[in-house]
Amino acid sequence: QTCALPIYDGLAAGKGVVIANDRSEAALALKDMLLDDRFGKGKVVVEEYLTGPEFSFMALVCDKQVWPLALAQDHKRAFDGDEGPNTGGMGAYSPLPFIRWEDEAYALEKILKPVAEGLFEAGCPFRGLLYGGLMKTPDGIKVIEFNCRFGDPETEVVLPRLETDIYTVFSAVADGTPMPELKWSDNAVIGFVMASRGYPGKYSKGYEIEGVEDALSDPDVKIYHMGTSLKEGKLVTAGGRVMMVIASGKDLQDAHAKALAATGKIRCDNLFFRRDIGHYSL
Repeated sequence: QTCALPIYDGLAAGKGVVIANDRSEAALALKDMLLDDRFGKGKVVVEEYLTGPEFSFMALVCDKQVWPLALAQDHKRAFDGDEGPNTGGMGAYSPLPFIRWEDEAYALEKILKPVAEGLFEAGCPFRGLLYGGLMKTPDGIKVIEFNCRFGDPETEVVLPRLETDIYTVFSAVADGTPMPELKWSDNAVIGFVMASRGYPGKYSKGYEIEGVEDALSDPDVKIYHMGTSLKEGKLVTAGGRVMMVIASGKDLQDAHAKALAATGKIRCDNLFFRRDIGHYSL
């Protein structure tokens, strides 16, 4: 029986959460965090185990004003089928057909807006990006986490859908000027993260990456570099999450096929990626 969520209370590079399916897994996680000091000296918070699909709800905030962005879903587990350890994110997609309009309205009106209003009333008004990590549980929408920054890798699939000039949007938030209407493309966007073998644990660097130009032959494909460098004129791996291949399409199935095809053209002896990004909605 599932029991708890041991969470390291400190900086853990996005990998300090263990979803324990039984007491033995929870005990191992606690030993890892408290006795072996995997992330350093610190404490652990044990949270209630929730079930349901997670989703990311980002919104621009200027004092009491809140402008929601398109929803996205991140994939935290390292391997296909949501197996393996939690990572900083192995891929994402937008939009989310499993989130109904009433779910989104509830999250906006009952979660995001009250947070912005609460900060304002407390004398610390917020201007910037409010990130709500939420879960659709059998008991309704629940909060998993908050951040005051864009989410990665969700931002890479959300902003390509924004058709409004992003400079005017950011200026409105920063300066408190009127916000233009946020217009969104009907296209779907999916992104696959290519990571070094061993990530999120120990991994090696310096492996040559080929085939990037081939992957970019599709005009609907973009590649974001996350952990690469140039060595003697060659592109090599230089981090855990190395690059993200994103593709847009008329729907999620179309975008997934394009992203999978493009990712398959990239050649490197030390990279792996999940092929089932978006599986909850495909």
